Amino acid sequence: MNAANPRLPDETLVDIAGRIAHIGGWIAEPASGHAFWSKEVCDIHGVPHGTSPTIAEAIAFYPPEWRPWAQQLFDGCVQNGTPVDAELQIISADGKRKWVRVIAEAVYGAHGEIVRAQGAFQDISAAKQSEHHRNVLDHRLATMMESITDAVLMVDRGWRFCYLNSYAERLLQCKREDVIGTVLWDRFPDAIGGRYYREYHRAMRDNVSVWFEDYYAPLDLWTEIRAYPSEDGLAIYFLDISERKSAEEKINTLAYFDKLTGLPNREMLLDYVLEGVRANRRDGHYRALLIIDLDNFKIINDTRGHDKGDELLLLVAARLREQIDTRDILARFGGDEFVILLHDLGNDGAAAEQAARATALRIVDSLAPSFAIAGLPEFTSASIGLTLFDGEVVSPDELLKRADLAMYHAKAAGRNTYALFTPDMQARLADRVALETDLRQALALGHFVLHYQPLARVDGSMTGVEALVRWNHPTRGLVPPNDFIPLAEESGLILPLGQWVMHTACELLARWAQQSATAQLTMAVNVSAHQLHRTDFVAQVQSVLAATGAPPQRLKLELTESLLVNDVEGTIAKMAQLNAIGVRFSLDDFGTGYSSLSYLHRLPLSQLKIDKSFVRDALGGQQGAAIAHTILALGKALKLSVLAEGVETAEQHAFIAHAGCGEYQGYLYSRPLTEAALVQFIQAATESQQALTLPP
Repeated sequence: MNAANPRLPDETLVDIAGRIAHIGGWIAEPASGHAFWSKEVCDIHGVPHGTSPTIAEAIAFYPPEWRPWAQQLFDGCVQNGTPVDAELQIISADGKRKWVRVIAEAVYGAHGEIVRAQGAFQDISAAKQSEHHRNVLDHRLATMMESITDAVLMVDRGWRFCYLNSYAERLLQCKREDVIGTVLWDRFPDAIGGRYYREYHRAMRDNVSVWFEDYYAPLDLWTEIRAYPSEDGLAIYFLDISERKSAEEKINTLAYFDKLTGLPNREMLLDYVLEGVRANRRDGHYRALLIIDLDNFKIINDTRGHDKGDELLLLVAARLREQIDTRDILARFGGDEFVILLHDLGNDGAAAEQAARATALRIVDSLAPSFAIAGLPEFTSASIGLTLFDGEVVSPDELLKRADLAMYHAKAAGRNTYALFTPDMQARLADRVALETDLRQALALGHFVLHYQPLARVDGSMTGVEALVRWNHPTRGLVPPNDFIPLAEESGLILPLGQWVMHTACELLARWAQQSATAQLTMAVNVSAHQLHRTDFVAQVQSVLAATGAPPQRLKLELTESLLVNDVEGTIAKMAQLNAIGVRFSLDDFGTGYSSLSYLHRLPLSQLKIDKSFVRDALGGQQGAAIAHTILALGKALKLSVLAEGVETAEQHAFIAHAGCGEYQGYLYSRPLTEAALVQFIQAATESQQALTLPP
């Protein structure tokens, strides 16, 4: 469902029923966190039609004394499928306290998961004042019953049918006019003595609501039943859950095996590992756990297609089976990750480790030959994490964490290898966790600062700066970006950090705009993948520009080629929106990624930046110089300016100037500077009559 244009299912029917009965329909989706209200529900709350509040905002309409119960009822519905039929109070937007009746039910997906809650919402304030009004509203509620997705039937105290809605007619395969006034058990005699019979009688006898699931063979129908007693009889709400039950049966059949490979899945492997841990405690022997992660599976999957990726996984699984004993367990955890449990490696720790290492090496070697996928060769390798365990008290999850940690060390070591878990890995992980904690505190305590590296034309005139974030840690000192930027990206902290960088840089850009000496300078800000791929990225940039007053035409956002690999069309659209208000874009570290010329010309870029590695190699041989010349030629063909990064020597400067590069940055011109040092740098440049304005 599109939150930007919410629409209730059967909207016309619900609206008609709402106008007749003054009852509205609603839907709440836990996954999106939004609720969708019909016009009548909006009217009851005193908000404009079309209002689609978040679930938290909807709950906030209940007064404090009612809110916990309302939250409890909602949570029970969306988490456990517990139906709701309750009377509560709300305070509408105009401050009026109202009695409302809330009916809610869970809606299930194809695999039995709860995907949303839906129901009816009725203003019963008048009914609380008058029993007559209650009778009128009960009649209107019957109208609404025809609109909800439950089947509904009502029987009196003598078990005679007094109401069925249309859905109940379809499920029970009977006509309303044929059953009204007849006895329930005469109509469905096979139910006598069964669960339906017992539960309905219990509800009526003990005056309690009942909920249960049961199968009625004559109709080949699985139903979920909720029955509510009253003075007049029993109201029964039921859903056809036959499809869900069929799906559950299939799921139960496959609960312990991977559907693609037929291998044990995570659940089954954990059971095997637990058995192994217990066996080790009895016999003091060693066992080993290996996590195998394919190094380049995503590339193959994306370029060849998921069907070819599945074929590769099957071939990999076959090779892995060949490397282990029949007693060992090979499992697939999903994606491109396999796990092996090596059984009983003996009681000699050194020999057990040697045997486990030998298995890991065999696996690495076995994956080296190509795989024939649809007649074409494909190559893959694996990073393997290995951990041994004996009789120590340890959980299967902890062993998986150890193997997983070792696997990431194998990836960090260059991939296509294995790593054995050691306790110092845990210590390094603890240090990483501590650094992440410090990183979170640094955001709150303002320990981040911006340094600015001046950018210049080849004639030495300054054109702008690039904003570079630095972490001034209270005990570690100045933490290099390479030590905390990857951590910020993995932990999600890159989003608030990136927002702070952009806001701080734009504040300085706004101040520059007020001074003639700096009004023409640009501010380059790096953008991470996490920022760019957010749906509200454009709105966030616009918000910063509006809040700071920075001129959009002087802001330059730097993207790396890797950001453009995923969702190219979406990226182009976002860039175009910002480009339309004047924001410019620069492609950073050009030549080191995977840019495709097929879409490069479509990007609204204004600049390419030659990576410093090409600048460094340009004087080292013909190949480096050729690459630099190629990038310059490409920039000229695409009508883009080109800036060389990492210019540190006069020889490098002479090369780029002779090659036709218009701008550069690097230590030759200036190191990154604090804001105070930057002010002095600009003053010195002004005093020496360096050009500070950009060409029109």
